[in-house]
Amino acid sequence: MANSMKKHEFLLPFPRLYTRGMADAFDSTPFQWSESYGDETFPALTSPTTWSAESVSVMAEAAHSGVPADLRANEENTVPSWLWRHQSRSSRREAETDIRDIVNRAVGSAAAKAWKLGLFTSEKHARAFYDEARFAFIQRHFAVLPEVLSTWGLSWAYGVDETPKRSFAEPVSQPQLSNADIDVLLEKAKEPKSVALWRKLFARQGNEIFSVPLRLRDIAADWHSTAPNPARAVIDLLALRNDDGGICIDALRHTTRLLVILLDLHERRDVTIGLVNLAPLLMAAGLVYDSDAGRAMAASLAALVAAESAATSAELASLRGMSPEFMHDRDIVMRALRNHRRAVYGDGNDYEKLSVLPAPLPLKNCPDLALVAEAQRRWDDAVEAARAYGLRATQATDLTPSARLSVLMSSASQGLEPMPRLTSQNIDETGRTSLHPALTEAFIRMGYPSNIVSATTEHIAGTFSILKAPKINVNTLKARGLDRSDIEKIEAYLPHVNSVRLAITPWVIGIDVCATKLGISEEELKSPSFNLLDRLGFTGEEVEEANLYCFGHGTARNAKPLPLGHRPLFACGDEVGPEARIRMAAAVQSFISGDTGLAVRLPASQSVTCGAETTLSAWRVGLKSLTLVFDPQIAEKVVSLTSARRIKASGKPAPKPVVAGCTSAKHTPVLVAKKATGARRVARCK
Repeated sequence: MANSMKKHEFLLPFPRLYTRGMADAFDSTPFQWSESYGDETFPALTSPTTWSAESVSVMAEAAHSGVPADLRANEENTVPSWLWRHQSRSSRREAETDIRDIVNRAVGSAAAKAWKLGLFTSEKHARAFYDEARFAFIQRHFAVLPEVLSTWGLSWAYGVDETPKRSFAEPVSQPQLSNADIDVLLEKAKEPKSVALWRKLFARQGNEIFSVPLRLRDIAADWHSTAPNPARAVIDLLALRNDDGGICIDALRHTTRLLVILLDLHERRDVTIGLVNLAPLLMAAGLVYDSDAGRAMAASLAALVAAESAATSAELASLRGMSPEFMHDRDIVMRALRNHRRAVYGDGNDYEKLSVLPAPLPLKNCPDLALVAEAQRRWDDAVEAARAYGLRATQATDLTPSARLSVLMSSASQGLEPMPRLTSQNIDETGRTSLHPALTEAFIRMGYPSNIVSATTEHIAGTFSILKAPKINVNTLKARGLDRSDIEKIEAYLPHVNSVRLAITPWVIGIDVCATKLGISEEELKSPSFNLLDRLGFTGEEVEEANLYCFGHGTARNAKPLPLGHRPLFACGDEVGPEARIRMAAAVQSFISGDTGLAVRLPASQSVTCGAETTLSAWRVGLKSLTLVFDPQIAEKVVSLTSARRIKASGKPAPKPVVAGCTSAKHTPVLVAKKATGARRVARCK
C-alpha cells in the first residue's frame, strides 16, 4: 500500500485558516516593549499588547542572550530566499529582544527543513505553513515550553549551536501498583507485603501537606503508556471557537496538526501535547463540569486532539519513516490505537487485552455530535495510517498540567482541572480584579436578568466599597471618629489593595487624623505592630466579613442570587470534589496516549482509609495514574467520595446538569470574551 501512495498525498497543500497570503502573520497584532523580568539573563522583549507581564516573563526564558548582531544570508539556489540560513558577519553579540524573533526562528527553521525534505510541493504551500504556524504561536493558540523552544532554529537563524542549555526536570518517582496490589483492597488476596504497602504509602506523621503519586502499572502497560510528565506543549481550547461559542472543529484539527508537525521537524518526539482552558470552555457553554454532558464534551475534545495527533504522526511517518520506538513495540502500540478507536465509538467491552475496562464515550450525552463524528472519523484514519506507515511518536498527548505553560498561556485551568476561581488574572481599567470572561458568557447563555448578574458579580468579585459593608462601613467608621472625607480616602484606595486592613491605615487617612480625631499617640503609631482596625475595636471576624464584601469570595459558593439548581455550573476549586475529578479523568483517559494528570485532595487525618478508597475508585474506572494530596486542613466531612451514596440514600434525585442554549441572538459569547479581555483573537470557521 505504501508504494502505491503519492509522496505528498497527506501533508500538502497546506491550507490557510488564520492568515491571508497578502499580509504577514503579525500584521493584525499590536506589539509593545516589555520590561526585563526575573534573572538578568532573560532579556526584555517586545511582545503583543495582549500578553500579560507574567506571560512575557516566562517566554523570556526562550530568548537567546548571545546571538550575532550582524547577519548575512547563505544563498541557496534550490531554497526560497526567505528560508535561507544565516550566519554571523561579526563577533558582536546581543540578546533576542522580540518575541517575533523567537517565533520566526522556531517556525522558519522547521519550514526550511520541510522544504529540503521535499514536504512542500510549492513555495506557496511552504509560505502557508510558515504564516499559519507563526500566527498560532503569537496568538497563543498553542504554546511550547520555553526550555524546549529556547534552542529551536538557532543554527538556521543565527549559525548558533543548538545544544540545550537547560535539562528537563526528571519525572516524579511513582510507586508502581499492580492489579495484585489492588486485589488486597478488594479482599481477594491476603498478601502481608501488599497490606503493608498501603500503610507505607499513605501513613504519615506531622501536620504538613504531603502527596503520593501513584502509577497503576498494569493498566498503563495495557495502553502502552509511559510515565506521565507535565505536558510540554499545550493547545488553548478557548481560542478555537466559533462566533456562537462552540468549538471550531477545523481550527482544533488545524492547530493540532501545526503543532505535531513543528514538534516532529524539530525532532521532539518526547514532547507531549496537553490542553488548557477546558473548564472555562465548559462553563461558557453552559455545561456543568460534573455532569454527563460536561464529561462527554471533554472526552470528545481530547479524542479529536489525540486522533489528529496520531493521524498526523502517521502521515509524517509515511514521508520520513517510522520511529524506532514504534518499530520496537509495533504490536502493542497498534493494539492501543485500536482500543482508542473502540472507545470513541462507545464500545462497552469489545477491547483487546485490557485488564480493566475503561469508561466509553457516552455518545448520547455529548452536546456536539459533529465533534464526536469527527473524532471517530479521525481515529479511523489514524489506525489505518499507522497500520500502513507506523508513527513518528508513540506518545502524543498527556494532560498532566504544567504550571509554567499555564502562566505563559494566561489560562484559567490546566488539563482536566476545574477553574480554581472565577475571577480573571486580568486587571480592568479601574485596577479591580475582573470576572473571568467564561463566567460572563455563562450569565448570558443562562439568560439571567441584570439584577441576578449584578448581585452574583458582587458576591464573586466584590464591591470595592466599604460604604455598605457588614460590620466595617460608613456608619461604624463614623461612630469611631472618622468623617466623610476620611472615608472617601479609604474608598479611593480600595481598588489598589486586597484587604481592608491595607486601606484603613494611618498612611491612607493621614497621621494627623489619627492624632486629632482618633486620639492615637505618636508612640502608638510608630509601633511596628500597630494596626488601625484593631485600635478602633474591630475583630478579625469583622475584618474578614468586610473583606469578602469588598474583594469578593472568588467563587459562587453560597451565592444567594443564583438559583440553587444552577450553582453546580459555577463550581470551582475545592467545590469540585475527588469523586467528580475521578469521573472526569475516567471519561477522558481512553482517548489520550498519556495520562490525565489527576490529582485529588484528601484529609490527612484519614490518609490510609481515604487513600485506599480513592485508589480503588480510580482503578475501577481504568485510570493509569493519580496523585493523592493529603492536607491536614481538610476536614473528613468535606470529602465528597461518598456524595453519590448520600444522594441515593436520601431518596432524592441527583440534580440535572445545566445545559442551556443562548437566550438571545443579539449576544454571542465570543464577543463578550473579546470585550472583557481585549486580548485574544479567536479562530473563525468559514
